[in-house]
Amino acid sequence: MSLDKPSVHVRLAPEQHAQLAALAEAEDRDMAGLAASLLEAAIVGRFHTFRVAADRLSRMGFSGNNREREGS
Repeated sequence: MSLDKPSVHVRLAPEQHAQLAALAEAEDRDMAGLAASLLEAAIVGRFHTFRVAADRLSRMGFSGNNREREGS
């Protein structure tokens, strides 16, 4: 038994909607499923980039928490 996925509604520009429709037809998939797969892959990539940058900043001493410096 799989858990339901949360739902998100997005609006695409007409050109990207047509491109998504063409891709879905070429891959014999429904548009919503293909869009979800593409969006999930993009989110994973963007979040990885975010985490790498945050880790690098942390190693450089930038924590993003100014309260640590107020007492010194």
